[in-house]
Amino acid sequence: MNLGDTLRFIRTKKDIKQKEMLPNHQDSSTYSRIENNQRFVKLNDLATILKQLNIQSEEFFSLTSLDDHQETFNYLYYYCGNHPNNKASKKKLLDIYYQIDSKTYRNIQEISNYYAIKCYFHTIWEEVSSITLDEINVIYSTLSNTKYYFCFEYKLLSNLISFFNPQQTKILIQKAYPIKDEDNRDYTTKKFAYNTLINAITVTLYNKDYDSTRKYIKIAKTLDKSNSNYSYRMNLKYLENLTDWLLTGEIKYMQQINNFITILSDIGDTTHANNIKQEVKELTHSKDSNENVLYAIGLIKES
Repeated sequence: MNLGDTLRFIRTKKDIKQKEMLPNHQDSSTYSRIENNQRFVKLNDLATILKQLNIQSEEFFSLTSLDDHQETFNYLYYYCGNHPNNKASKKKLLDIYYQIDSKTYRNIQEISNYYAIKCYFHTIWEEVSSITLDEINVIYSTLSNTKYYFCFEYKLLSNLISFFNPQQTKILIQKAYPIKDEDNRDYTTKKFAYNTLINAITVTLYNKDYDSTRKYIKIAKTLDKSNSNYSYRMNLKYLENLTDWLLTGEIKYMQQINNFITILSDIGDTTHANNIKQEVKELTHSKDSNENVLYAIGLIKES
């Protein structure tokens, strides 16, 4: 919902009249025009409105969107990821892809969205081209010269981390971690930042680069100090157990992996459980081989 629709939704649910929203405002029509999206809202007015609504700012902004375009992209991206054969949604997402593709200059939001599509859909839809080495090097240059990573930088890094060579990955991990001001970051930014390390660790396992695996696990353990993201911590522990299993063969680590698979199955996340079963099988069978198993790009769950 846009800002005006969100205000109307909350106000009517609480049975508050429009005239009560900005009681000390000189122009009595101000709030009505804000709610009808005919007037921009000032920050101090919004603070007064939220106080009148008796609602926390975090809850309010979880209901509204200040960027309808990005909200539409997110919906189409995750919907198509789960329903790639839906023609109507596919066309809408491809329209966004073509629009960005035609631009000479792209901002970081457009770059992030563009490569999110390419990373995941280039093996599914013939209309989406694969990522070239030149593109990878340009993105590497962009990220390595970025002083402070915000959400779109972490999203781009999360999607592209498996495409970089080991040295590029090492440099970018050093650049992006520890997460600056982690305690003040929003959930979505931290989701992509955490997922980058999950992806980086997984890639090193597929490449049998166990020294890097250990280094990235060590970095990953320093994140989420508040222990608020259980999905991240459980997947990190799974990867640590998988590393120990591959390197030592001790049955206790396989038992921990099986426990994780059981938990996933019990809560109904059978897709992730089956993916882990397949991953463990492939990496176990290939650990003494000279050939590496190909790492498949997955879709981050939208929470």
